[in-house]
Amino acid sequence: MQVGHVAVAFIIASYAPELTGGRMDAFSAESIAVAFITHWLPNLDVVPIWLKWARPNFHCTWSHSFVFAAAVTVLLLPLDVGWALMALASLLLHYLADLPSTVGLPLLLPFSRRRFSLRLWADTGAGGWRSLKGTYEQSWTWILEGGAFVVLFVRAYQVGVWPFL
Repeated sequence: MQVGHVAVAFIIASYAPELTGGRMDAFSAESIAVAFITHWLPNLDVVPIWLKWARPNFHCTWSHSFVFAAAVTVLLLPLDVGWALMALASLLLHYLADLPSTVGLPLLLPFSRRRFSLRLWADTGAGGWRSLKGTYEQSWTWILEGGAFVVLFVRAYQVGVWPFL
């Protein structure tokens, strides 16, 4: 999933009041920022790959594990409980969005190296044009990402935000 992560992050921001016990408003600048930053956080593991500090198989390792999600949540708790709750939801939904890829996710690291995958589309790499093009040559990408955008528009309608004012 590539562009679909944008829809998922906005969907998470739309549920901010429910996720944070009313600490944040739906689609507020704060909820959008927290949802986007923490939802995209696992994919920052491509930076060491681009800098040639890590091999390509570093993508989707530690940053795509429950231990990582727990660590980020615990680090944010002292700063803001709402941020921590949004972060946890964002990270878990990121993992769910990545599960259809054949790369698989080591969700149980360090306890198990087993990778979980629904195998709906072939992994096309950790970034760049080749990866993007390869992702959108596969039908399941369009189906699942299209579904995410449908859910986003339904949610925007429910909450009464643009374009449904």
